[in-house]
Amino acid sequence: MHRFYHQTQQAFYFSLAFYALSILLLWLKIGFAPILLSIALLVSLVWVILVLMEIMQSVRISNSERLLLLIFVIVTNIVAGLIYFYFLRERVTGIKKIGTK
Repeated sequence: MHRFYHQTQQAFYFSLAFYALSILLLWLKIGFAPILLSIALLVSLVWVILVLMEIMQSVRISNSERLLLLIFVIVTNIVAGLIYFYFLRERVTGIKKIGTK
């Protein structure tokens, strides 16, 4: 589980950045905005798969919590990412953030 810990969060932040940039470029009617949106979707798929692996490998949560988290992450994508990384990840992985007590 520790193997992809940092990469999962980095992929989430990259997908957020690509989503924000592509929405801005779509609003400004720039031609390559759909390409950036496609890249955002692909990067989003990467972090979702990594989060699903974290959830499935966790021994700290019950099977019912695991199922609810899986459905939550798949259905609500970006909102689930924000909630997962800021509120739930420490409970799922057991790894405390650096600088927290």
